[in-house]
Amino acid sequence: TAYRIAMANISSAVRLMTRPAARLSAASRCVSNPQPPKHEQIFAEVRERLFQAYVQRTPSFVRAVDLLTSKGGEIHNDHMALRSFVDSQGRSGLKFFESIFEHFGYASQDSLVIPGLCVNARWYEPPEETNWPKIFVSEMRINELPSDAADVLFRHVDGFYEPDRAVAALESNDPKQVAELLETPPWNPTMQEMQTLRSMAADSSMGNALEYASWTLTHGHRINHVTILLNSLGISGVNTLADLNALLQSNGLIFNRAGGSDGLTQGSVAVSLEQSSTMADEVPHRFGCGTEEVVPCSFLELIQRHAGFRGFLGQNAKGIFASTNARASSASAGL
Repeated sequence: TAYRIAMANISSAVRLMTRPAARLSAASRCVSNPQPPKHEQIFAEVRERLFQAYVQRTPSFVRAVDLLTSKGGEIHNDHMALRSFVDSQGRSGLKFFESIFEHFGYASQDSLVIPGLCVNARWYEPPEETNWPKIFVSEMRINELPSDAADVLFRHVDGFYEPDRAVAALESNDPKQVAELLETPPWNPTMQEMQTLRSMAADSSMGNALEYASWTLTHGHRINHVTILLNSLGISGVNTLADLNALLQSNGLIFNRAGGSDGLTQGSVAVSLEQSSTMADEVPHRFGCGTEEVVPCSFLELIQRHAGFRGFLGQNAKGIFASTNARASSASAGL
């Protein structure tokens, strides 16, 4: 049946993204962290649980993987990303999740400035002997938003990023508990609260920041996107990110048109990093008041690294963030 085929495709996609490192060297993956992994079996299960949840809500990813593997592509997840907040007491979502990933052997790398957004970001390098993805964590500085928006966010967010919460999950040695801390949204705003944020996003010069806030208040810290690395893909005739964009577009994927020379690609060869992304797939969501609505959730990113560049660029990240903008999704779908 169609259902069994869909579930088989999901299972296949999860296996591809979580299989042991074998054929791809650290250099080919642009990874450099000699530190050995810690608590490897626990993180392996955490990662599988997170990918299983991501794949089930992101059919665009499954379609892309099916197409690329049918052409002999070698799929490697360059990085995955999650979002968070800084609360009214200055407690940092970024630091909260940093403690979790460093527990497993990830190494903290550069912090990033995101132009025009009140967002901090940092990325983390996996142990190079693994095939684990890089991790990109961002956090919104709520206190820089308009007061009406900040009031809504603080009402939900305050008190969540207590360090003891992360410590308890890690000390449990229970992969399910750690995965749920990342995957399960801890807040559930009402539709009225979301409408407050959305109306301000439509009318404010801080529209992109408020879109980020709306998405994160709805979905919490679940995987925002995973990323297919072009460098190791190995498909004949697909040599540039523009080639890969065109291939996936021709097979029905809807892209984020946030900018770039071709309207899709963030960055360039000159800055050693090119990225593009699909628009987020939509999922049904029940708000705290009981109202149900279909909302943007997770998406797929594509990346090509040049000259061994291992990191990220703030200007690129700003464009990628737009993949979850509710304001942009209907416009992109109409292209």
